[in-house]
Amino acid sequence: MVNAGKRSGRPRAGEERLSREAILTAALRIVDDEGIDALTMRRLASTLGVNPMSLYHHLPNKAAVLGGLAELVFAGVEQTDPGDTVPWQEQLKEAARAYRNALRAHPNLALQVLSDTSAVSEVVVVTVEPYYRALDRAGLSPRRIVESVNTLVDFIHGFALGEASVRSETFDLAPDLLARVQGLPEGKAPTLVRVVKELGPEGLAYDFDSGFESGLAVLTAGIATLADRDR
Repeated sequence: MVNAGKRSGRPRAGEERLSREAILTAALRIVDDEGIDALTMRRLASTLGVNPMSLYHHLPNKAAVLGGLAELVFAGVEQTDPGDTVPWQEQLKEAARAYRNALRAHPNLALQVLSDTSAVSEVVVVTVEPYYRALDRAGLSPRRIVESVNTLVDFIHGFALGEASVRSETFDLAPDLLARVQGLPEGKAPTLVRVVKELGPEGLAYDFDSGFESGLAVLTAGIATLADRDR
């Protein structure tokens, strides 16, 4: 009877309710819990309790799954247009914060998203509108908009990867840096020595949130200078 059931093509339990959303939700859970290398079509099918071939009706391959994960994770990043009631600088910062938060929520996915062209394209489509909108309001030319957004997104990507590798709110560089600076020969890197000694351990303590905001402030100020120059 079991063999006859298989020959009849009846779906396994779970296949009748299988959907693209269910597949992607299960895939994201695997990636979050175990990392990107644990995600295979066979593992995904096992998690869902279905035949691996049934997945291909919804997503043709692993690349499509990764693209779908990018869509799933970053779909909520796009923000409604606040109009001119919010300065363009703050609109830009809010978009950057939202994108960083999405990357932080799924650090195992971040590196794959940034190195997979199909996934990157998906991320671009669902995330960049707020940046383009803000910079258009700033008065930048189309070329300046593209260049500025690329630079800003590169900053967020690099920051997120560094943050994911540490997996903590702070990065205590101060003790090692102070010890190395104190051990430098007389006259070596005098500006570095002066600044580090002046700041001391507390001043050198690094917090990722404040570091991100500092980077955003620098980039936004630079973009504002470009906008003023182009007017």
